[in-house]
Amino acid sequence: MKILRNILFLFSSIAFLWIAGFGTFSAFTIFAKPQAQTTRTDAIIVLTGGAQRINEGLELFARRQSKNLFISGVHKDVIKNDIIGIWQGPADLPPCCITLGYMATTTEENATEVREWIAINKIKSIRLVTGNYHMPRSLLEFYHKVPGIIIYAHPVKQPELTIENRDFWNLLVLEYHKTLYRSLQLIFTP
Repeated sequence: MKILRNILFLFSSIAFLWIAGFGTFSAFTIFAKPQAQTTRTDAIIVLTGGAQRINEGLELFARRQSKNLFISGVHKDVIKNDIIGIWQGPADLPPCCITLGYMATTTEENATEVREWIAINKIKSIRLVTGNYHMPRSLLEFYHKVPGIIIYAHPVKQPELTIENRDFWNLLVLEYHKTLYRSLQLIFTP
């Protein structure tokens, strides 16, 4: 009977921790806002995965929030003119310094790809642009791969993914598990 009680307590504790963690993760995702919106950075880093992310990065770049824009995880068939061609904002894009990264297909690879570019260009601060649901894991990877850099989170909400939408919650649960898994990996294999 005592073993059964201990097992029940263990499962109850794990369930409580999962629910509390998911609640915190969800709140962070839903209520996330861009940090220090008027602060200029050495670079704007956009992680691909949605048109809103690229448009937001271009908007920040057009507003001269940075002299450099790096878009990581770009499909091999996309060229710089394709990216520039989607810009329809009121201000012109600066004539220089958009870099496309083609090597990354995962969030961990995004951080690795950007780390190399940051080192070459002596970047000290970045504005990280990605989906709001993707931001916790992205920050985890970037703080791990690029220690010592100043990172301003700039989460982007996808208009089709609202809290009323079941797909949003499915995506949030999936991303929560990915973040938990990666956190455990980094704890046990730094």
